[in-house]
Amino acid sequence: MDFKNQIELELYFADHFDTILFPVLADLYFEQDDLRRSRKVCEIGLKHHENDSAGLFILSQIEKQEGNLKEAEKLLERVLSSNREHLAAAESLCEIQTVLGRATNRLLKSWKKVLELDPKHKTAKNFIDKVEGENQKTKPKDSLKTTSKAKPLVKKQEDVQIKVVQPKTISSSSAIQDLSEPLKVSPRLATFTLVSVLKNQGLFSQALDVLDALEEKGESQEDISLERDTIQTLIERSKKD
Repeated sequence: MDFKNQIELELYFADHFDTILFPVLADLYFEQDDLRRSRKVCEIGLKHHENDSAGLFILSQIEKQEGNLKEAEKLLERVLSSNREHLAAAESLCEIQTVLGRATNRLLKSWKKVLELDPKHKTAKNFIDKVEGENQKTKPKDSLKTTSKAKPLVKKQEDVQIKVVQPKTISSSSAIQDLSEPLKVSPRLATFTLVSVLKNQGLFSQALDVLDALEEKGESQEDISLERDTIQTLIERSKKD
């Protein structure tokens, strides 16, 4: 199956509503601004794979695009519950919570998650340093009450340098790379489960593409090498047959 061929994807999905590949088609519709079809594919796919992080993330971006920020927030929390390494979901959650005006402590927890996944993330680091630095200033020096000097922990949003990216502008929201590129599935959608599905269906070339994406994500090199060796063995066997 060619992931670049929309018609082929649509025909396959029509015959396999339970396929784990549903986020690929859903994201293709999303990139075309066809939110209605993208939502429909996500809803059908999530009935069969309710904790699929890629499907949940795409649905959260649909809600975000349509202005349903509270629903998007809930979905992103579900994404991170099922996939704690999902950086794009962690970033998007921080953006939405900022717009919703969530409490500083709650935002601090979310940005710390982003920094945990990406230690070089400048926005996360700036926010954490700013808030924790202010907390140190307002912390009482002793156990006596210092209500006259204490400052509230909640800071004005404009004091914290956070760039709130509007829907569709965040670079990590694209689940499928440009169709002219050789990689057909982006790192965000790549999982070892998807590799197994493609391998079992005899789609060895696509499975190797997904392994390349997993390598780009920084997944276990040992597991990736093992899968590559297995797939190469299957390819050799198929040639003999």
